[in-house]
Amino acid sequence: MMRKDRFDEMDFFDFNEKSERENATLAELFGTLLHHRKWFILSIGACVLIGFLYVRSTPKTFLRTATVLVKDDKKGGQMGEAAAFQDLFRLGGSTVDNEIGIFKSKRLMYEVAKELRLDVSYKVRSGLRKRELYTATPLVVEFPGMDAGQSLSLTATLLEDRHVELKDLKWANGRENEKRVVKPGDTVQTAVGKLVVTLPPTTSAAYAGIPVRVTKSSLKAVSDNYNLRLNVEATNKQSSLINLSLKDENVNRAEDVLNTLIEVYKKDAIEDKNRIVINTANFIKERLAIIEADLAGVDAEIENYKRKNRLTDITSESALYLQSSSRLDTEGLNVENQLKMAEYMKEYLRDGAKQTEPIPASIGIAEAGIQNQIGEYNTTLAQRNKLMANSSANNPLVRELDTTLASMRLAISKAVDNLIAGLKIQTENMKNKERETRGKIAFVPTQQKYVISVERQQKIKEELYLYLLNKKEENELQLTITESNCRVVDPADGTNSPVTPKKAQVLLISLMAGFLLPALWLYIHSLLDTTVHTRKELKEATNIPFLGEVPLEKGTPERGLVVKEECREPICEAFNMVRYNLEFMNTGRKGGGKVILLTSTNPNAGKTFVTINLAMSMALTDAKVIVLDLDLRTGSLTERIGMGTKRPGLSNYLGGMEDNLQELIHTADADSRLDVITSGTLPPNPAELLKSERLDSMMEELRATYDYILLDNPPYGVVVDALLCARVADRTIYVVRSGLFDKRALPDLQELYESGKMPNMSVLLNGMDPEKQGYGYGYGYGYGYGSNVNPKPLYKRILGL
Repeated sequence: MMRKDRFDEMDFFDFNEKSERENATLAELFGTLLHHRKWFILSIGACVLIGFLYVRSTPKTFLRTATVLVKDDKKGGQMGEAAAFQDLFRLGGSTVDNEIGIFKSKRLMYEVAKELRLDVSYKVRSGLRKRELYTATPLVVEFPGMDAGQSLSLTATLLEDRHVELKDLKWANGRENEKRVVKPGDTVQTAVGKLVVTLPPTTSAAYAGIPVRVTKSSLKAVSDNYNLRLNVEATNKQSSLINLSLKDENVNRAEDVLNTLIEVYKKDAIEDKNRIVINTANFIKERLAIIEADLAGVDAEIENYKRKNRLTDITSESALYLQSSSRLDTEGLNVENQLKMAEYMKEYLRDGAKQTEPIPASIGIAEAGIQNQIGEYNTTLAQRNKLMANSSANNPLVRELDTTLASMRLAISKAVDNLIAGLKIQTENMKNKERETRGKIAFVPTQQKYVISVERQQKIKEELYLYLLNKKEENELQLTITESNCRVVDPADGTNSPVTPKKAQVLLISLMAGFLLPALWLYIHSLLDTTVHTRKELKEATNIPFLGEVPLEKGTPERGLVVKEECREPICEAFNMVRYNLEFMNTGRKGGGKVILLTSTNPNAGKTFVTINLAMSMALTDAKVIVLDLDLRTGSLTERIGMGTKRPGLSNYLGGMEDNLQELIHTADADSRLDVITSGTLPPNPAELLKSERLDSMMEELRATYDYILLDNPPYGVVVDALLCARVADRTIYVVRSGLFDKRALPDLQELYESGKMPNMSVLLNGMDPEKQGYGYGYGYGYGYGSNVNPKPLYKRILGL
C-alpha cells in the first residue's frame, strides 16, 4: 500500500506532457522547414554552385616534407668527425628547440627567396584557375637595378617569331597601357625601371600566343609569406629529428624552397662555428708577431753585450752553482709561461673593443676551471648573436643573455686575476731561492750573471713562441674539419595529390551553408517578428474564448463577399465553422435577435470583410440577418458593398433626419437574403450620434425582425465608437489579423476581456496562412472535400514535385 501511494505521488503525466510538447515542437519545426523548402533548395543549389566554382578557380596546393637530424648533445645527436678532436677544442652544442627557431628565422628564408628568385612569379590561365609555371616558364623577365621592395606586374606573350609582347604594366601608383614588342635580350626602359626579357633554351613553341602574367613582389614580403607557411616541428620529444613542411601551388618550387633552406642553414651553422675559430687564429697571430719582435730584441741585446764585454764561454768555476740555478730555471720557465699567458688573457678581457667577441680558448692556461668558463661564455655568446640576427637589443631574451654574459665575463676576469696572483707568488718564491744561489756564486763575474739572465728571458719567449705555433696548427685543423649541425635524412618529397582545395570538404561545407543560411534567416526573422500568426500564440497568451480562424487567400486581395451557396473552398468552410462555434456560445439573452459587434485593434485587420462574409454564412442557413455599418467615420462596409455614403443611412437616422428605419434597409447586391443598413452621410460628430437613445430603440426594433444583427464598428482603442456601441451588443467578436497584431498588445487584449467592457468577447484570427501552421490546416479546412484534397504522395509534396 505504501509503495502504491509513493508511486501515486509521482506525476507521470508531466513526462507525457513533456513528450507531447517535444513532438509538437518537432512537428512545428518540420512544418516550417517544409513550408520554406523552396528557399532551402535554392540556397543549397546556390551554395553548391559557389563551392563548385571555388574548387574550379582555387589553385591546387601541394604539400612537401623534408626530415633532418640535428646534433643535440642532450638527445644523442652528436655525430661526425669532429668528435675525435674534442680533446683539442670545444664545439658549440645545440638543442632541437633552438634549431627549430633558426629554421623559422626570417633571415634564412630571405636568403632562400633571394637565391631562388621567389619574388618573381609566372602564371598562365588554365580554365578558371591560374597555374604557376615556376621554372617551366617559356620566358624570363629580369629587373636589373630595381629595388628589391618594388612591386609590379605585366603580361608577356611569346609570339611565333620568338619576339615577346609586353603590355598591361601595373605598379602601386599607376599603370602603363602601351604595348611593346621586344627581342629576347633587349633592355626595356619603363616608368618603374629597366626590364630584360630572355628565352630559356627549353622554350617550347606550344606557348606561342599564350599570355603569361609576370608578377614581381617585394622580396621581404615574399620571404615573410613563405616563412609563415613553413611548418617546422620535432618528430617527438625524445628524438632530435625535425620535420620541415611547406604548402605551395608548384611542387618543384616547394621542394626547392625546403632543400635550399636546409643548405642555407648548414652554411650558416658552419660560418657560426668558424667565427670562434677565426677569432682565436687572429689572437694567436697577434701574439706571435709580438713574441717575434721580443725574441729579435733579446738576441740583439745578447750579441751586443757579449761583443762589448768580449765574453766567449762560462768558466768552470760556476758549473756547480749553475746546476742548481738550472733546476730553478726549469721550474720557473713553466710558471713564467703561465703567468705571461694569464696576463695576455687579462689584457684581452679588459679590451673594450672586444666585448662582443668570443674569448680565445686553449691558449696555455692550465687552470681547468677557467677553460670551462671560457667554453660556456663562447657558447652563450653564439646563442646571443643568433638571436640578435633575427631581433633587436630590446628583445627580453637578448637582454637576459647580455646580463648573463656580463656576469660570466666578470667571473672569468676574477678567476684570471686569482691565477695571476698565485703565479706571482710562485715566481717570487723561485726568485728568492735563486737569490740564495746567486749569493753563493758572488764571485762569478757580473758579466756572466747578466748573460745568464738575458738568456733565461730568451728561453721563455722561445717556449711561448713554439707553443703558439702549435696552437695555430691545431686551430687551422679545426677550421678545416668544421661541419654543420644537421644531416639530411629525407630530402623534400610528397604525394602528387593536392591537399587543397578538398572537394569533399568544400561540398560538405556548401551543403551545410546552404541549409544553415535560410535556417538562420528564418530564426532571425522569427526573433524580429513580434506579430501574432497562429491560434496557438493567442491561446498561450490569453484565456479569451477562441471563435475560429479565417485562412488567407493567397494571390488575391480580400474581396467584399466570398461566401456563396454550395461553396466548398477552405475560406467558406472557415466562415461556416465560425458560425457553428458562434451558435454554441451562450449570450445569456432569451428571445429576440442576437446583436454581434465586430471590432479590432488594427485598422487593416479585415473586420469589415469578416462581418459581411459571416453575415452571408448565417443568411445561407435561412436565418434573417442584417449588417449595420456603424463605422460612421469611414463607412468601410458601405464602400465595400458598393453603395456609397451619399444615400441616407445610420447617421441620418441617429441624427433625426430620417424616421422610417425600413426605408434605410437595403439588400446586398450579391444576395437578396442579406440586408444591410449603410453608414449614411459621414457626420462630423459620430460619437455623439452613437450615444443617442435612437440607437437603443433601433436595436430593439431590429431584434424583433432579425435573427442576427451584425455591427461593423471602428477599431477599438483608436476611437470610442466601439465602446459606445457595446451597450447594445450581446456578443463581441474581436478580429485579430495574423501577421499584423503585435504580441506585446496581447496583455491589453486580456485586460479588456477581463474588464467586461465588451460583452461576451471572443477572438477570431483572420488572414491566417495555413502553411505557417505546420499542422493546423493540414487536416482542417478542405478535409473531406474533393476539390481540396491533395492527391500527391507525401514525399512529392515535401519535395515540391
